[in-house]
Amino acid sequence: MSEKKRALRSELIAARARMTQDDRAARSLAIADRIAQVAAFRDARIVALYAPLGTEVDSSEIARRALARAVRLVYPRTVQGDRRLVFARAEPRDLVRGPLGALEPPPAAPEISRDEVDCVVIPGVAFSKDGLRLGRGGGYYDATLNKMPRAFRLGVAFDAQVVPELPREPHDASLDALVTEARVLLFSRGPGQPAAQADK
Repeated sequence: MSEKKRALRSELIAARARMTQDDRAARSLAIADRIAQVAAFRDARIVALYAPLGTEVDSSEIARRALARAVRLVYPRTVQGDRRLVFARAEPRDLVRGPLGALEPPPAAPEISRDEVDCVVIPGVAFSKDGLRLGRGGGYYDATLNKMPRAFRLGVAFDAQVVPELPREPHDASLDALVTEARVLLFSRGPGQPAAQADK
């Protein structure tokens, strides 16, 4: 299982890296346009966003538009000795480099309860058509999302990162929706259940 996931990570990270910077920027902008089609994101008052790492979808335009709608943005922060992320209120310009290399809220940023988050926007390496996500391998989002049952789980990715299926493990946290530059997929969260809505 882990060997198969490692191979998929290598293949899809390489595919994402082959995109030019301009291409990634254009596709990220298209994702920011399309994400508004997801009602749970559009209606959310507190959105957990992420700062992109490497060649992930650039979330800056998503953040800019959310702030223009007076949405409260929170970003994940790692806690030493705990795989579950905490969320703290911050704007993109306030983020600082964290211990794992990603930008995260500074230590003084006020944390909020995970239960207050309406929607979590999640990057990843690969996503399947039935709502599974393959991350970078640390398991942080899986551990966190499994403690946030009410939050809407919204993946964002380039369409090249969507694969027919992914290996499933018991701890994997299924998504509620996935947005790419080309389509919106909505899912039933239960294991093995088909997508509730196909491409738009």
